[in-house]
Amino acid sequence: LMATLCNMGIPMGMQYSITAIGSVILQSAVNTLGSNAVAAMTAGGRIGMFFTCPYEALGSTMATYGGQNVGAKKLDRIGSGLKACSILGIAYSAVAFVLLWFTGERLAMFFVESANVSIIADVKLFLLINSAFYITLAFVNIIRFLIQGMGFSKFAILAGVFEMAARMIAGFILVPMFGFTAACFANPIAWVFADIFLFPAYFYVCRKTKEMLKI
Repeated sequence: LMATLCNMGIPMGMQYSITAIGSVILQSAVNTLGSNAVAAMTAGGRIGMFFTCPYEALGSTMATYGGQNVGAKKLDRIGSGLKACSILGIAYSAVAFVLLWFTGERLAMFFVESANVSIIADVKLFLLINSAFYITLAFVNIIRFLIQGMGFSKFAILAGVFEMAARMIAGFILVPMFGFTAACFANPIAWVFADIFLFPAYFYVCRKTKEMLKI
């Protein structure tokens, strides 16, 4: 049992480490844009962390849900659970975008002096671009954690590699070419890259699970 838990848990930890490498590379690229860009990214990141907490909760829920239903050999419930969780994620994403559209500037003032108009504008730009792609982030968490709960945790590493590659592209190529706007798109690009991998992976996992359980 301990070996099984480690086999599932270690890849999950490695996935976060790999993702962090891409974030460090991106931050290095943002540092070259000057102190205003760094301040805007820092403030936007902190606000964004607050708004993205529900996605972590949805992911954790699906990990437990997926594991329970695989154990009970009720794979038909996994699809319906994924659908319900996806609807919640999409609905919350829409609400979060509207909230940030109207309150982005005021939220920025918790971290930035009101006199720094350009930084506040950059924070709002960062929040709006990221929140416009929150739906893709919802699927990253929901599907990735679901796959992990079903016993295929090594796919988490591959999803992390896709995210890291996207942030490396943004850091090494896009930010030097397009500046702060490119940095704002780094996270959304990473989420899209991860989804490109995770959607086919989910169908593969479902097929393999049915074969293993002989359903």
